[in-house]
Amino acid sequence: MTQPLDRSSAGDIAQAVSPQSSHVLPCRPSGITLDIKKSSFKKLSKWLQSKSSAGLILVKEDKHKKEFKLFSINRSHPDYASFKPEKRKVEKNEQTTDHSSSEGHFHNVLEVTEIYKPSVHVNPIFACVEADTGKFYSASESTDVVFRYIEQENLVKPTDKSVVVLDATLCDSLYKGTIKKGSTYPTEIHKKDIGLTFVNRMQAHHKVTRGSNSVVRKGSVKTIQLVTERRQGNKKVTKLSGLESFLLDAEALASELQKKFACSTSVAELPGIPS
Repeated sequence: MTQPLDRSSAGDIAQAVSPQSSHVLPCRPSGITLDIKKSSFKKLSKWLQSKSSAGLILVKEDKHKKEFKLFSINRSHPDYASFKPEKRKVEKNEQTTDHSSSEGHFHNVLEVTEIYKPSVHVNPIFACVEADTGKFYSASESTDVVFRYIEQENLVKPTDKSVVVLDATLCDSLYKGTIKKGSTYPTEIHKKDIGLTFVNRMQAHHKVTRGSNSVVRKGSVKTIQLVTERRQGNKKVTKLSGLESFLLDAEALASELQKKFACSTSVAELPGIPS
C-alpha cells in the first residue's frame, strides 16, 4: 500500500508542523475540518502574517529557510480575551474514545520475532528426540533440539569436549546438498558452529505481534520503504509502502498523518500487486 503526502512546498510543511498541528487543529470545534489550502489565505504562512499584523500573535521569519515561526500569543488581544471555549462534555467523551481507539492501534507494543519450522533436512533429528515437526521454534529452541540429539547419541568427542562427532543422521541434516560432488563430508563440527548451521537448515519465518493481533509469514520481515518524489511545480510527494508487514492499517495511518501534518493523503495499491 502507498500513502502519498502531497506538499506544496518544504517551507509550508515546516510551518504547518508546529503551530498548525500543535495549536490550531487540536483546538478546533468538533465536526469542523480545517484545510488552509481551501481558505482565502491558501498558505499557512500568509495566515500567520495576517494574524501577526492584527497583533494577535508574534511571528518571525527565517529568511534563509523562508519559514515563519510562532514566538508568542498576545493573550490581552480583544479577540483572544473574548474567546469562549465550546462546552461539549458528551462530544469530548466520544472524541476521547475514538482517539484512544485510533491511538491504541498505533501505540500497541510491536514485537517481531524470528521463528523457524523444521524442514526435510532436520526432520530426522526432531523425530529422534520426539520433538514436534509441525510447530515453530525460536533459534535457541532449535539449538536445544540438536543438542538433545547430540547428548542422546553421545556424539561429543571424548578427547575434546568442544567438538561433536558427526554420525550419518546429523551429518546429512547439516550438510546434505551443500557439499560439492566429489568433496568429502566433514566428520566433526565445533560446538559453537552447530546452532547456526542447524538453524540455517530450517525454514525461516517471522511472527509479527501488535496488541492482540498476530501473524506468521515465511521468510524475513520486509522493511518499510520511504521514498520522496518531486512532482511538477516543485510539489513533493512522500510514499510509504510495506506497512502491512507490521500490521499497520494504511487507511487509518493516512487519516492520522493528514491530521498531524495538515496535508493531503491517499491510499492506493502498489502496481503489479493484486488487491
